[in-house]
Amino acid sequence: MADQKDQHQQQQQPHGSKREEEEVITTFSPTIFSPKSFPRRRRIKYCGIVIALVLLQIVVLGVLGLTVFRFKDPNVKLAAISVENFSMALGTSTAINMTLRAEIKVKNQNWGKLKYDESVLVLSHEGLTVGEGTIPKGSIKMRHSKQVSVSVEAKLDGRSSSSSDISSGVLNLKSYAKLSGKVSMVGFMKKRRSGEMNCSLTISLARQAIQDFHCQ
Repeated sequence: MADQKDQHQQQQQPHGSKREEEEVITTFSPTIFSPKSFPRRRRIKYCGIVIALVLLQIVVLGVLGLTVFRFKDPNVKLAAISVENFSMALGTSTAINMTLRAEIKVKNQNWGKLKYDESVLVLSHEGLTVGEGTIPKGSIKMRHSKQVSVSVEAKLDGRSSSSSDISSGVLNLKSYAKLSGKVSMVGFMKKRRSGEMNCSLTISLARQAIQDFHCQ
């Protein structure tokens, strides 16, 4: 009889220890996860830090959007121009044939690669087109410049050449080009931009050379 009582107590002992462990867990768990474990001042401090970081990111993105990630037009300028071939026939109708070599400088002002399309350099005299040259398509790295050489064949006959220019010994021409392309930044931001060049040049008929040129 005594042996059976001891066995019954031994069987009940493990169950009692499990209940004690559960009571210990339930006693400490609410303390670990309770909001009271974090003081109110500390919670306010952490919230302030998070808000400050979010505001800082907004300000940084805004500044980048207005400066670095702002799409800009390419800067197109006439760096140099020269006369390679020149011939002039005087008579009842003056005819001038010449070949001009223009060096065009294109500056990519963006923080991204510029791919520009094929374009045309147009020469005109008193509003009439007298010559055209092809600007081949290409690309320019970010914040870099590129110089493009363009050959232009120009022909002036009695309709396009002015007698006043011939008598003064100079020929006044205008050159115009528009370069359009796509700027890519950060891999997914893309936008089309374009730049224009508008210049005036004076050719000395006696020297058969460029006397002066300037651009707007």
